[in-house]
Amino acid sequence: MDNSLPSLLSNLQTSLESANLPAELDVLPPPNGISLLDVKNELFLSYLQNLVFLILIKLRHASNTTEGDDVAGVAKLNEDATKKLAELRLYLEKGVKPLEARLKYQIDKVVKAADDAAWDSATNGAAKSKEASKKARKEANGDGSASDAGTDSNDDSDASSEVNELSYRPNPAALLRPSAGATTRSTADEPSDGIYRPPRITATSMPTTKGKEERTERRPLKSATLDEYIATELSTAPVAEPNIGSTIASGGRRTKTQRERDDEANRTRFEEENLMRLPKESKKDKAPRGGGVDRNGGYGGEEWRDLGAGLDRIENLVKRKSGGKLDASRKRKIDVGDGPRDSGAAAGTEFAKRKKTVMRRFR
Repeated sequence: MDNSLPSLLSNLQTSLESANLPAELDVLPPPNGISLLDVKNELFLSYLQNLVFLILIKLRHASNTTEGDDVAGVAKLNEDATKKLAELRLYLEKGVKPLEARLKYQIDKVVKAADDAAWDSATNGAAKSKEASKKARKEANGDGSASDAGTDSNDDSDASSEVNELSYRPNPAALLRPSAGATTRSTADEPSDGIYRPPRITATSMPTTKGKEERTERRPLKSATLDEYIATELSTAPVAEPNIGSTIASGGRRTKTQRERDDEANRTRFEEENLMRLPKESKKDKAPRGGGVDRNGGYGGEEWRDLGAGLDRIENLVKRKSGGKLDASRKRKIDVGDGPRDSGAAAGTEFAKRKKTVMRRFR
């Protein structure tokens, strides 16, 4: 045996490399199935054990008054159990759950294959026993055709089991890229006239216009005001009336409709159930409904728009026009203090002309 330094170093290096390599038993699959499921069951069992232990600690020392040392020991046990529960929960949430999600497809395939194998074995066993009884019965009668039928059925069952096993194999063709020949063949099939043609995805029909005789008559829309009037005034059934004053809106200029009251009730119920306040409607939301103001000129449930329009019309009729003769005569001319002063004869001449013009109108 060589005890030199280089040989010892080489032996030490080979020993370390062999120690780092995994054992053959560890590489092989477990004998009882998927190891992840075993780990999951063990983690769940350990989690339940620690949870029960923590509950027992709290129940045992909840009513009993303990001394200082006992309190410290109970607190330490409580802390250790809580840390262990958090560690196991971390393993389950961050370790087992993602791996199980990734292996779900393979696990389902293996479970389905096992179920199919059990079902095939059960059906094959029943079929074999049935065929054996038929064969014995027909051999007693001297018929040899039963043996041929039995061999055919066995061959069919073997072929079906072989097909079932091959159906779970991976598809290597899905990992390959499409060949260049297929792409060139698809481009060669297209016409080279330079005209764009949309891809044929689904067949669509062009919209057709109907004539007046083919159009169906549109039904008139239902009036919420009319329905509310019929329900409140003409119906004999008892109706729950709102509180007095709760339906007044806009300072008494209008009353709330049944739809507005239902919306407020739904809003209140949602706020009480969810313990939160909904934001109020903005001016932008109120704009399509007129901003909450009655546009029809209603006041106290009555219509006053026509009366206001009549007053405006009368005022427009009796309104005097600006620039009349009387207003023009009452206007004073600009008095120029620095200019020469006349004797006042021009004012009398202007008055005579206007008087003559007015007298002509009354002739």
